[in-house]
Amino acid sequence: MTLRKSSTIMESSKPHSAAIHPAREYDDVPEQGELALDQKGSADPNALRRVAAFTALIVLIALGVLAFGATQLPVLPQFTTLHASFIFLVNAIAGFVLLGQFRYRRLPFYAILAGAYLFGAFVTIPFILAFPSALKAEGSVIGGPQSAIWAWHFWHILFPAIVALSLIPRNSLCEKPLSEQQANRMISASIAGAAILTFAVGIAITVFHDSLPVLLTPPGTPLPPAFYFAGGLAATIAAFAAFLAWRHGLRQRTILHLWLAVSLTAFLADIAASLGATGRYTVAWYFGRIESMIAAGILLLAFLYEVNRLYRRLTIAMSKLSEANVKLVSLIDEKDRLVADLQHSEEQVRQLAYYDALTCLPNRRLLLDRFRQALTQAKRHGYSMAVMFLDLDRFKQVNDTLGHDAGDELLRQVAVRITGCIRSGDTVSRSGGDEFILVMAEISHPQDAALVADKIIRVLETPFEIASHPVQIGVSIGIAVYPIDGTDDTQELMKKADMAMYAAKESGRNCYRFYDDGLAAHQGV
Repeated sequence: MTLRKSSTIMESSKPHSAAIHPAREYDDVPEQGELALDQKGSADPNALRRVAAFTALIVLIALGVLAFGATQLPVLPQFTTLHASFIFLVNAIAGFVLLGQFRYRRLPFYAILAGAYLFGAFVTIPFILAFPSALKAEGSVIGGPQSAIWAWHFWHILFPAIVALSLIPRNSLCEKPLSEQQANRMISASIAGAAILTFAVGIAITVFHDSLPVLLTPPGTPLPPAFYFAGGLAATIAAFAAFLAWRHGLRQRTILHLWLAVSLTAFLADIAASLGATGRYTVAWYFGRIESMIAAGILLLAFLYEVNRLYRRLTIAMSKLSEANVKLVSLIDEKDRLVADLQHSEEQVRQLAYYDALTCLPNRRLLLDRFRQALTQAKRHGYSMAVMFLDLDRFKQVNDTLGHDAGDELLRQVAVRITGCIRSGDTVSRSGGDEFILVMAEISHPQDAALVADKIIRVLETPFEIASHPVQIGVSIGIAVYPIDGTDDTQELMKKADMAMYAAKESGRNCYRFYDDGLAAHQGV
């Protein structure tokens, strides 16, 4: 019964350790999908408000430029160098961040978008080399007078075109993750494509410079239709790409597409300001350069902000998981303590149920169980066994003179000495008071029992030291042997051993007697 109770308690303690389940208790732990900014619903209300604020600021500044765009400002050719360097650095970083996202998500969208940003970085090289006075005091390093303006238009046509290309194919084929081998090939293709396009732009503005339509005319003369056609084409493609980004971002609430839409809106404002500028180094011209810098930096800043936000969430989650781990360890320790206490309690219950509390010897209940087993084995295999009743002589005198504590100590020492006289397979029990019962499970001859009885008598004759007093006692022993005494009933054998013990006392104490039929007649049984 106690074992079933212990298993029930141990099973009931298991849910305590399972109750601390980090995945259920702490929703701050980001799942794999939350690490991607293109996930549906990744833009919370705060992100939407930030997107709206940035877009409104860009539009308001663009409207202000319309009023003061023609105002001439100081000529600073070095600003173009700063502008191109900033665009190159930021777009290159954004491109490689997108490639990193592609390695993680393996969606073609990221690889195409990364190619657009890498092209936006690479194309600033021929642009700055062709811009007058940017790297050379007079004129440009490469190309002719139309090279810089054509590099700018190629940049503002091809960049949004590639971005639009990444946004158009939103079908199952393009949204299906690629294999690692396919992803590696696409990364190489993205970088190579951006480099090839840049090389083609460089060839077009240098080798084919004279074949390109004239976009810039001398100051004071109207700009040719080709300028507005090229600028209008760039504006149309940028507006289309921005429309795709806004539509997808607002429908799916994805952070990446919303901030890409803001970036393309700034890029469109750059084109509009440049088309509206009456010449270089005006308010509109400088604003266009600043808008292109904003357009380049927005997506990278969005990535950095979201990564920082994710890091904060991970930090909070790890802190909570650490607290959960401490609680879990505490619960496990508590469970282990409860189990240990339960096992100790079970051992105590078992000890009380089957052992004598004073001498730690088996009690009458355990003795009878072992006695029945020994008797069954003797009957089955045809060998003999013996049961002895032991009663201490002069024990009452010790209790009366030295007290009950001394009597208890004497019983403990007697139990130790008797145990030392028997075999490991035999059982000695204290049945109560100063009486002990010994079951010898297997003997070859009754004389074997006599030898053990004689040994116990001699051992107990040796004085005991109790409460600093020497104590001399004796023992009277009665022996019944199966099958000589003709019964396989345990109670009957114990009764016969008891009669033999009383016969030993009547014979002068401190001796042993075997049972015989004459004892029954003598004691009137």
